[in-house]
Amino acid sequence: MTQLTLERLYHPDGKHLGGLVAGLSGSGKTTAVISTLQQAMKNKKFGEFHRFIVIDPKTQYGDYDKLSEPISDMKKALKSIRKKRMTVYFPDLDYLEQEVSLIVDYLFSLADAEPKSSFTLILDEASILITPTKIPPALKRLSVQGRAKKIKPIFISQRPIVNRWTDANLSTLLLFNTLPVDYDTLSKRWGVDFHKIGENVREKEYSYIWFDMEKGTSKLMNPVELPKVRRRVKKKDFKGKITQFFRLS
Repeated sequence: MTQLTLERLYHPDGKHLGGLVAGLSGSGKTTAVISTLQQAMKNKKFGEFHRFIVIDPKTQYGDYDKLSEPISDMKKALKSIRKKRMTVYFPDLDYLEQEVSLIVDYLFSLADAEPKSSFTLILDEASILITPTKIPPALKRLSVQGRAKKIKPIFISQRPIVNRWTDANLSTLLLFNTLPVDYDTLSKRWGVDFHKIGENVREKEYSYIWFDMEKGTSKLMNPVELPKVRRRVKKKDFKGKITQFFRLS
């Protein structure tokens, strides 16, 4: 089995499609995502033209603000995406679909403007917008055409998302502790006994299943620990480190 690496998870390498991280509140999924993103941001394999974007409808401090100071203004968010390695955006729930769609379309525009660019887009609480029978056109476009533009979607949800558009365009499922009914749904969809696998997850707190959706294989993974932050990095420490190559406004 191919190893589960940072590149496999987050890098739009043209080989693997997007990912889904699912699990109940307190199961460890947010800690795992934050920890791996902290490492990915520093990983040279992603290149200087790579951007990470997190959209968090929960607008909750104490989570993704460990990665970057959250932004709630769309104009400032788009500017941040152009210039910074990591952007954390707190959307307006009343206009969530419109704002997510605007960011997705903007990434496609940036990809056309600079062929060297690549993006990882993390959408938390994705089940608000994606259901078994519904998916916004922008996210459908992202799922189908994102790989060609080097834009990798990562959907995060309290419970697994089953949608024909996302199912066909995901390579990786990280399944933390969830409800038994979800194991039924996943077993019928993928032909794998998730009930049996889920027993191991419940035995070890914060562990999870890595399901390779391309090969139909699964592996129990140990919990991901959140690295300790030793000091707050000053802005001047990274001055000039990220090339500001985008020209769109």
